[in-house]
Amino acid sequence: MSTTDGNKLFKTPVIPPAELLVQKFTESRASELDSLYSTISTRLNNDFKSHRSKRRRTTGFDNRGSKTRFRKKQKVGALNNNKNNDENLEKDVKKAPPRHIRRKKELYKNPESGFGTSGDGTKRLRTHVWYAKRFTMTKRWGFHLPLGLHGRGRGSRALLKWIKNGTVVHDASYHSAVQLEGLQDSLLSILSTVMTPFYPKSDAEKNVISGDIYTTTMLHHGEASKSNTIAPVIYMWRPIQQSTDTNAESDRANGIRQLWIWIHAAAFTEGYNALKIACESQGKVEVDSASVKCTSLEGQFGTLEVMGSKASQLLQKILHPVCSTSEASSVLEECSLPKADDVTSLTNTSCSQVIRLTVSDPRALINKSTETDSTYITDLWDAGNGLCCPLEESVLCMEKHHQRLSAFCLTNKTSDNVNAITKMHSSRFCPVLLLRRKDLNDSVTRWSIVLPLSWVKAFWVPMISVGAQAIGLRERSWVASEGGIPIFPSEFPECGSYSSLVEAEAATIDKEASLRPASLKPFSIPIPPPWNCVRLAFQTDLTKPENPQTNSSVFDIVVARSPWMLVDHYLLFTHYFDRGARLAKVMRDEKVLIDHYPNPDVVLANRCRKVSFVRVILRSYKEGVIEDGAVVCAPRLDDIKLWISGSIDKAELQVPQSSMTRYFAKQDSGKWEFRVPEDALAVESNRWPIGFVTSGFVQGSKKPRAGALCDAVLLAKIRLEQWSAVPVKQRKKNIYVLTRNLRSTAYRLAIASIILEDQDEDLDYM
Repeated sequence: MSTTDGNKLFKTPVIPPAELLVQKFTESRASELDSLYSTISTRLNNDFKSHRSKRRRTTGFDNRGSKTRFRKKQKVGALNNNKNNDENLEKDVKKAPPRHIRRKKELYKNPESGFGTSGDGTKRLRTHVWYAKRFTMTKRWGFHLPLGLHGRGRGSRALLKWIKNGTVVHDASYHSAVQLEGLQDSLLSILSTVMTPFYPKSDAEKNVISGDIYTTTMLHHGEASKSNTIAPVIYMWRPIQQSTDTNAESDRANGIRQLWIWIHAAAFTEGYNALKIACESQGKVEVDSASVKCTSLEGQFGTLEVMGSKASQLLQKILHPVCSTSEASSVLEECSLPKADDVTSLTNTSCSQVIRLTVSDPRALINKSTETDSTYITDLWDAGNGLCCPLEESVLCMEKHHQRLSAFCLTNKTSDNVNAITKMHSSRFCPVLLLRRKDLNDSVTRWSIVLPLSWVKAFWVPMISVGAQAIGLRERSWVASEGGIPIFPSEFPECGSYSSLVEAEAATIDKEASLRPASLKPFSIPIPPPWNCVRLAFQTDLTKPENPQTNSSVFDIVVARSPWMLVDHYLLFTHYFDRGARLAKVMRDEKVLIDHYPNPDVVLANRCRKVSFVRVILRSYKEGVIEDGAVVCAPRLDDIKLWISGSIDKAELQVPQSSMTRYFAKQDSGKWEFRVPEDALAVESNRWPIGFVTSGFVQGSKKPRAGALCDAVLLAKIRLEQWSAVPVKQRKKNIYVLTRNLRSTAYRLAIASIILEDQDEDLDYM
């Protein structure tokens, strides 16, 4: 509108209200919003996901010809099909979908149990798709497993920061369980034949039998004391007071108990066969009693390892126990997690404790205090009856979409059209077992979550979303080395799976070396280490030519994981440990080296064919880095005095460069042996090996330490020499040893501490 003088008239602007009521606003325009929503949903076919074709990526800079080559082939193929449409119609109908489409459908499936497999039969974890996009994958133990982050195998400093200030998580679903079911006395009889150590009458074992805690032991073939070691295992009993199934109640009335034995994938087949044979032998001996059932639960459960200083806080964010109205909920209430602001009660949980919970789906938007009927609460021990899978991701996305619509007062027309079949075979609640593992140090805790295999992905993504860092096998070994915990099977040479692992590693190293030119090819190092060379140490006569041949023969390795295993292999001050005296008291005894200590030369001369090793922790003295596979040698007293005084010339204590490559020789059979030096210079610089390093230093660690296996008798002899050379008040618990990296000529002084002198058993593993 305009006036006669040409000036325009403007309307006075309307001042918006001070408050805008969204509820009234949407109600007044409900019909408009409803019609708009119906139009959009019709065009999108009721699918509100972000389509991949609509996503945009910054690839405009990529001018490679291969980027558009596939599209050109598609166009050419489309033209050819148009020309010969009638002739190729039947072929197009019978043609299978492309491999990437078939593989994608297979990988995104989430069946109730069982692992997906590739073309060669290798199994895939449920987190395979997530890991494969971010990690370097490797085939190991019949699985596609994440080796580590992409790169040259570095990143240990970042990992140590995650452990110290956050949380790391690892999918350890390659561990599987074997279930033994039968009378309690029959089960105890079987365990006593295949497990060491096993104390059925001890107070700790009574707590294990009650189901309150779990324990770790070594699994053997047949008679435990006369057979080879299979692997370290974790076993736990089903609690007696637990009752969720009528069949289970009737079995307990008849004295039937259930037992789970968790075995690593590297030794699962061997362990399962050994347990099955033991159960069959028990049935032949006890004909009158019911036979023990041995069932493999492979592919039924998944395991998530959570480690770090904030591991307990992460569990409280993810695990929300449900409130049941039934009488059986008392068990859940006793074991329920504390509130989010109460961290101390969960952190102070005793090690080896088993916490049974039924938690809600961490992906669902439900109230934490929601009550549910007892029929929806299942028990993880009743996996044989079947466990419900989690809701599909599409169902949860649709529910979240409807919740957003309800905020705008839009009618939810499709909320009642949820797939009925999905509701019948799916659940919003998941039974889990929380295992409190041994802490890495004072501030870093470890937890293991055992849950149905179909629920692994449902818990994995929320854990990553709240800040947990995923790790692979390489990072997991760094965590174990930092905590001084052995990792299976690389630090268990007495087990058969150790040989398979090191042979595969040796083949990989040889293949990489063969690709290099001769000028850049490094000299070979012994993999696996020649453990039999420790027999050459402290020999009285090394001039006989038959000594190296005799000592290089194959022999059995015994690694003492508990003190009683060293009774027949010369434990350090065995008779004092039997009396309960501590080593500190023994060190201050002036007569201990004269009256009570056995003669090491006599023990070395009369020792049995088996060599007994003990695990030690090595710390470098002032300087030096101890690598994986380094040789541990016995020092002379003059070496220790020169190192401590700081007046040693490092050129004096090293192997000649000419003899370093000939230190170990590879036989025609493929095994390695130690070569006894012959020339005078090599003999003078030689220090006899007493063991090898199984886990080296972790780069970036403030207190680096390495794990090694050393001969117990030789350690005792070294301690005897070092204690005899100093006054009583200057005796120390630790033992001085020398270490030398396999590709280095220099010896370094290190301090060794025996694990079994600091703790009762050395059975924990990762």
